[in-house]
Amino acid sequence: MLTPVETAVLKQADTDLGWSLIEIFSRQFRCLPDEVRQGAEQLRAHLLEAVLDPAMHQAEIYLGIPISARVRVAGQVIPAKASALSPLAAITAPALHLPSRNGVGRLHSGDPAVLFDFGTEPVEAVLTRVRGRIVVTDGLSNPARTRLLEDLGALGVIVVNPGDRSHWGTNSLIWGNPDDRTMAELPRIASIAVPHAAGPALLAASAAGEPVTLEAEMLHGWHEQPVLTVDVHPAGGPSADFVLLHSHYDSWEVGVGDNATGNAVLLEVARLLSRNRQHLTRTIRFAWWPGHSAGRYAGSTWYADHFGHALHEHCVAHVNCDSPGCRDATSYASIRGMIEAEPLVAGAIMDLFGQPTELTSPGRAGDYSFCNLGITGCMLTSSMVPEQERHARGWYAVGGCGGDPAWHSEYDTMEIADRAVLANDIRLYALLALRLSAAGRLPLDYRRAMARLTPHLAALSHNATKNLGHDFGLAQALASVETSLGAYYRSDSDPAAWNRGLMVLSREIVRLGYAASGIHDQDPARPAGPLPLAEGLLEQDAGATPACRTRLLRATQDAIHRLRLIAEAARLKNTIAGDDCT
Repeated sequence: MLTPVETAVLKQADTDLGWSLIEIFSRQFRCLPDEVRQGAEQLRAHLLEAVLDPAMHQAEIYLGIPISARVRVAGQVIPAKASALSPLAAITAPALHLPSRNGVGRLHSGDPAVLFDFGTEPVEAVLTRVRGRIVVTDGLSNPARTRLLEDLGALGVIVVNPGDRSHWGTNSLIWGNPDDRTMAELPRIASIAVPHAAGPALLAASAAGEPVTLEAEMLHGWHEQPVLTVDVHPAGGPSADFVLLHSHYDSWEVGVGDNATGNAVLLEVARLLSRNRQHLTRTIRFAWWPGHSAGRYAGSTWYADHFGHALHEHCVAHVNCDSPGCRDATSYASIRGMIEAEPLVAGAIMDLFGQPTELTSPGRAGDYSFCNLGITGCMLTSSMVPEQERHARGWYAVGGCGGDPAWHSEYDTMEIADRAVLANDIRLYALLALRLSAAGRLPLDYRRAMARLTPHLAALSHNATKNLGHDFGLAQALASVETSLGAYYRSDSDPAAWNRGLMVLSREIVRLGYAASGIHDQDPARPAGPLPLAEGLLEQDAGATPACRTRLLRATQDAIHRLRLIAEAARLKNTIAGDDCT
């Protein structure tokens, strides 16, 4: 139920300034570096009009922006869309059709048996024919699939999209800026999308073994792009801890539903909360990122790189805002976010709209660039066109625009935005921010996160015992966490000290669920399993070779170390209010 304060604040929510920004962005491309900088200036002007003082950080980020693309087959020239971070391409080679197993899915797997339907033919026999071919497949852009085909010797990938339009995507598995170790892992073959109507000609060429030509013009390189931030402080002044609300402002062409509407929501929430600072206990930091698609989340990753210590020590949670405010998007039945935030998100949606909500895992997507830092995130997705209505319209699954297939295409224009839905989402994001900034205990339940992790940690313990002779104390460490975490939530300690302890223990719980590499690193941009440090080690044959047993041993020891850190932080005698509690 909304409190009187929440009711009073949300009644003041407005859309006029946000709608003005959407209208301007609907006439302005924000793809090329100069266009993105112009978009930042428009955003800055609107923030100043809202009497907010934005900081503009100049982020050096790596971009791979499609300029143009085409496919030539049987005398036809088919307009196409190259996926971001593809290389330049002008290739003619025989075509080979590898149908997608699920037709239109976006499974970012590197397993050929998951990605492709081989019929009755042996997988190995089909894959030997990939070398030297341009592979024709179906679905949407899938960088893990491109990487697999590249490793098998393919010269390029043509993806036949499921509808009457083609969609831009991203082709790289590198999350954010590449470094000197990963520059060589940028894609070496292009992935190009074409509409469904192009399929028959390409399939005929594939059946006949005839050549097709794939062409892509790309802009690659390092560019300075603005990252904008605004801090809205409590009336008493800045707090040490803060909530991060963020959205990307670069786009494909004008990108109204993805993501001018998200930029407008954050603008209006910042304006609303700045007028109601007396109700804040924690600072709310708003951020607008460049490099979302063309840099594979390079803007938010640049921020995580440069402000990692402050984020790790003081960010209580982050809330992503991508594709809200789209036409007919009235459903909040399924929201992507971390499970510990389900009481927060589901409670806000029920209080505002009377709808039940289930949180599903965010996977490895969106601007969730803070997983390695151990920060809880929610709202990877926002309001959606109801599922039944999407099915009735014959829509296939896409990644934004409320489910509208205008997503990542030239059709994402002004008619995609809806002012009434925008108003709903402004209220929702404002309420999430208010509740994360309120006095008292943080509304995050890490018992839920540990319940999600427990069966997988138990499986790791079982496999360690089976293959290594014992689990080195993993089962005991897990039991200690379950006991101490339960006691932590039952305690009646001072909320400030309780929250400080919660942030400390939460870091390793989040990392267990979403990160395998170091705190200040980034895992690849492909979904991992529910226990990333043990990826591939939970199956029964995990210890089949000495090399596998070595990795199993290291993963077991890593899990024990993290669990001990969680248990120690969860013991009240070891949690204090202060910046040095680690």
